[in-house]
Amino acid sequence: MKKIAKRPKRIQEDKNYIEVMGKIFTVLEYFVEHSNKQKSLMFSEIAASLPFARTTVHRILYSLEKLGYIEKDDQKSSYRLAGKFFDLTGGAVHFRRLLAVARSEMQTLLLQFGETVNLGVLEDGQITYIDVLQSSSALRIAANPGARNPVHCTSLGKAILAYLPESEALAALDQFPMIRMTSRTITQKKHYMEHLAQVREKAIALDMEEHLSGVVCVAAPIFDRNGKVIASISISGPTPRMKPKLSQMQDEVKIAASNISRMLSPSGRPGENATPRPALERGAGPAH
Repeated sequence: MKKIAKRPKRIQEDKNYIEVMGKIFTVLEYFVEHSNKQKSLMFSEIAASLPFARTTVHRILYSLEKLGYIEKDDQKSSYRLAGKFFDLTGGAVHFRRLLAVARSEMQTLLLQFGETVNLGVLEDGQITYIDVLQSSSALRIAANPGARNPVHCTSLGKAILAYLPESEALAALDQFPMIRMTSRTITQKKHYMEHLAQVREKAIALDMEEHLSGVVCVAAPIFDRNGKVIASISISGPTPRMKPKLSQMQDEVKIAASNISRMLSPSGRPGENATPRPALERGAGPAH
């Protein structure tokens, strides 16, 4: 296995440069690069890939484990990044991981249904699309990554707001008027909050031509390792094509969102404080 190159000599000779810091971050960088999908790394693999003595690698891993940034599986002599690392690195790493782990689930939905698949987050009271896989159909509904839409009339928005504390959901709604986009748009907060309770009960959000006439969308929430909603995933398309497959789409979008949430946990499972959610498998539900 090819070893990682050593730090440039001119940096190592800098009197202000703390060499052990370079070694520590080389180890962390190796984990970030090779454990994007929660893969545990064997000690032998790590030691063979880094330009340090095995004892040095062992001491660094031991120290990182004691500090809570690395988790060790004693039975397998393997390591993975721990929750404290992701808490430290914050939103930037979470965002990269969300995009990385969501893409395969989005591709699965696109291949299965042939309709546009969206990944969105809540930003400043609106839904921002951070990834979009467009349908190959000539008649398709697709936003571009970076585009924004109202939170109150999109399935992506409903899926997120339904799992926020009520005060946060109301604060998001207060940032923009609840404009009537179509005759089906919910514009009254009381009615809307009652609707969100139904979304929570079903763990699925629908936009039945509430944002655009002739367009139906179905979405499910995505949670981080602590059980906090951070994004949502949806399928959108023309009503005539969506309605016949809507029941199956709801099942599959829920499964995709559950899989993404599970992969976002550093250990591949919900965190200790996560809201319990049932494990879902494709093909486990009734045929539609």
